[in-house]
Amino acid sequence: MNQLYSVKEEFPGSSSGGKPPPPTPQPMEGLHDIGPPPFLTKTYEMVDDSTIDHVVSWNRGGQSFVVWDPHAFSTTLLPRFFKHNNFSSFVRQQNTYYWTICGLPN
Repeated sequence: MNQLYSVKEEFPGSSSGGKPPPPTPQPMEGLHDIGPPPFLTKTYEMVDDSTIDHVVSWNRGGQSFVVWDPHAFSTTLLPRFFKHNNFSSFVRQQNTYYWTICGLPN
């Protein structure tokens, strides 16, 4: 035993009456899962809404989206999904996520 620290050592079957140690607690499945950031989720929901395809929609390949009416996008959609109506801020944040995903400095 270490002279500086008094530590009681227990081994299975020693002084614990021969009982196996209790199982180690495990976190609930999915408890600490991290989903996509809210900005990306909201953007996806907005672009994927086919009732507003005249304002914003997926491109033909479905790999990016096009804002067809920037004025309506800013005045109608941005305040519904975000706490602002600034198109430039939306584009800036979109670019930040793009460069982060690509692993390149922005």
